[in-house]
Amino acid sequence: MKKEITPKWNKAQREEGERQRQAWETFFSENERTEEAAKAFSLGSPEALKQAEVRTRHEAELLRYPNVVGVDEGIRTKDGVPTGERCLVVYVERKVPRDQLAEAEILPGEIEGVSVDVVETGEITPLPM
Repeated sequence: MKKEITPKWNKAQREEGERQRQAWETFFSENERTEEAAKAFSLGSPEALKQAEVRTRHEAELLRYPNVVGVDEGIRTKDGVPTGERCLVVYVERKVPRDQLAEAEILPGEIEGVSVDVVETGEITPLPM
C-alpha cells in the first residue's frame, strides 16, 4: 500500500514556496534564451568545475559547523530570488544572527574565490518507510 506524503506547510510557507518557484522559473526562462547564459551555467564550464573542486576539498570541513545540514554547488539567492552568481550553498537548519555566534561558528563568506551562500532549510527529517 502506498503512503501519501504531503507537506505540512502553513499558508505563509506555501505562499513563500510559490514565490520562490516563480522566481526560479523566471530566472531559468530568461537564461535559456542566450547561448552565453547556457555556457555559463553548463556543468562543464570552468566556473562549474572550480565550484565542484572547492566543494570536494571543503565539504567535510563545512559540515562540522554547528547547524549545517548540507553543502552543494548552486546559485546565490537574495530574498529567495536567484542572482545568477555561482556559489557554494551551505544549508543550515536555521539561520542565527551573526552577533549570536562565536567566532569559530561563523561560516566563511568565500572559499578559494568561490562565494558561500547560507540557506535555511528548517528541520530535515527522514521520510517514513
